[in-house]
Amino acid sequence: MVSGDHPRSAAPAAQNEGIHPADIPMVKTWLHNRSSNTVRAYRANVAEFARFVAKPMPDVALADIQAWNDSMADAAESTRRRKLSAVKSLLTYGHKLGFLQQDAGAAFRMERGRDNLNERILSREQVRAMLAGEKDTRRHALLALLYGTGLRISEACALRWRDMTRRQSGGIATVFGKGGKTRHVQVSPSLWKEIAAVRSDTGPDVPVIPGHDGGLLHERAADRVVKRAARRVGLSSDVSAHWLRHAFASHQLDAGQPVHWVQAQLGHSSLATTTRYSHASADAAGADLLA
Repeated sequence: MVSGDHPRSAAPAAQNEGIHPADIPMVKTWLHNRSSNTVRAYRANVAEFARFVAKPMPDVALADIQAWNDSMADAAESTRRRKLSAVKSLLTYGHKLGFLQQDAGAAFRMERGRDNLNERILSREQVRAMLAGEKDTRRHALLALLYGTGLRISEACALRWRDMTRRQSGGIATVFGKGGKTRHVQVSPSLWKEIAAVRSDTGPDVPVIPGHDGGLLHERAADRVVKRAARRVGLSSDVSAHWLRHAFASHQLDAGQPVHWVQAQLGHSSLATTTRYSHASADAAGADLLA
């Protein structure tokens, strides 16, 4: 069964494990008002760097960042870039606010990464196989929601019925997404019918995709559902919920949907991010990928 349990909140000492005590105030203000997922990821990246250099941030030099980069030679390029970007962001922030006398990361040159997005886009047949192979109605609804809307896994897990508005054809999901931005996402008629079928209660706070206990579905549990569905049909263990988001974008554009519509659905701040998937355009409304 899918677990809906939330992990216990980590104690402050555990949250900051690996970060030098003198740097904690700077890190806390840097992370203020960011999403819980961003806080968790950025704090882990900074703690890893702090353990590697074994010194407080004011003493960090360019050579330390270069050495850390070199130590991650076996890591995936995207992982290395993500970690380096987090640390560079903290150092720039600390320098601007006077925590640090210098921005040691300013002179570090980030390699231009190879665009391998095409390697992470599932075909329609692959997605349909994942959906067909999932027999549990609640887990199937989760897969359908992720693929049918392009939501991030955090957005899908946080969605409650108070965020849903019924329309004559399908509905609208009000999504509180990355960067604290709110957007309105179209839900197709077939998807609305499926998620309504797994609704456990009429209350407004009921999760759209509940955990087994009726509470919010945890992201790790949702990720396991996606990975099991992928493994069941012989797909790579690298497949994640974000691959379904990529598939949504690519398949909608391939179906001739306007790039601005897809951009709005996904919540991309830059149109260039959306056009990476395709340059298709048309004047239709959203295609029902699940129909």
